[in-house]
Amino acid sequence: MRSSIPFALAILGVLSRIEARAEEACGICHPNVKTEYRESIHAKVLGCTACHGGDPAAEEMEAAHATAKGYIGTPSRKDIPGLCAKCHADPNRMKAFGLATDQYAQYQTSGHGMRLAQGDSRTAVCTDCHGTHRILSRQEPTSPISRRNIPATCGRCHSDRALMTEYQLPADQVEKFRNSVHGVALFDEEHPGAPTCATCHGAHGAVAPQAGSINSVCGHCHARTRGYFNESPHRKAADDGKMSECISCHGYHDTVHPDRTLFDTACPSCHAADSPPFAIAQKLKTLLSQTEDAVATAGGEIAEAAKVSPTVARYRPRLQQSWAYFMEALPVQHSLAVDRVTDLTRAARFISDEVRGAVHGVEQENRLRYLWLAVAWVAILFTVAVTYRYRTERRRQREQHGTGTKQQ
Repeated sequence: MRSSIPFALAILGVLSRIEARAEEACGICHPNVKTEYRESIHAKVLGCTACHGGDPAAEEMEAAHATAKGYIGTPSRKDIPGLCAKCHADPNRMKAFGLATDQYAQYQTSGHGMRLAQGDSRTAVCTDCHGTHRILSRQEPTSPISRRNIPATCGRCHSDRALMTEYQLPADQVEKFRNSVHGVALFDEEHPGAPTCATCHGAHGAVAPQAGSINSVCGHCHARTRGYFNESPHRKAADDGKMSECISCHGYHDTVHPDRTLFDTACPSCHAADSPPFAIAQKLKTLLSQTEDAVATAGGEIAEAAKVSPTVARYRPRLQQSWAYFMEALPVQHSLAVDRVTDLTRAARFISDEVRGAVHGVEQENRLRYLWLAVAWVAILFTVAVTYRYRTERRRQREQHGTGTKQQ
């Protein structure tokens, strides 16, 4: 048993030299590709021939590219997913890296995979999203599949108007997403939970969500909101096909920030201005608007007062409780339960008014303190002035008395 160890080590050494030689040999004709591949996550585990075939030991081009050695050159687009799947669908190979092995199966069910199976070679394959030789981990910021870069990666095809016209698809989804509340959260705020294209459409199994499934897609992130929606009269309207659960009010790729103006744009599309449902909408708008203004006003007064009296900062935690009630009211509004929203917003405004009263009290104390300080300074200055006048008068009198004495 022990004698076999040196032999195994020798074999490993030969294999490593062969692999190094193969890399060097390929790099003679393909130096740029070699440089790119060195940065790839595959470089540590795969050689060139793993994907392209050929003789890894040969240094002459004809021998290295021998078809007898399995050389296939550049894989055709239709063969790329299956080629990648030789490793990525193998549980034994992927186990060491903790990677899922169902990507290929998912791809075959995706819009891209089904089109490829129908002979459409222009549809997206693995290399279109992941790259070819310089394949980077999704944690790498420059990777085309890093969170911030996914919209641009999808946009290489889905923003191509000529290409999308052939598929009868819009080409402005990425542009709309960038300006949406989700796009702002992803690109500007860098929110770790901000969605990307893959969040809603899927990654390897990418499909366009059907109208009936959008509620579940949105519900992955907005679970509580969806729960309250299911308690509302809108639930039945959605089940009857009269509205789409989320996008009827919020839109799709161009989801805007849901501020108070949404009541004036979304609700009239279904409800007449003199209808009871529209009256409920206006009531909710009033409650939420007044509460948001009250909390914002209290926060502004704390910030202004803190410039003079830093001690008012102690009221910020209390105001955060007010903000918490308001934030709770936002998903609850989807239930259309005015009484529940009223209770939450009333609590928020009560705390906001309480905080404002406390801040005003501190400001009043400061004004009184400054008033008394001013009075004290006036008294001090008056005393100093009287004392100075008195001493000046005494000095003058002494000088006059001394002059009179000398004259005598």
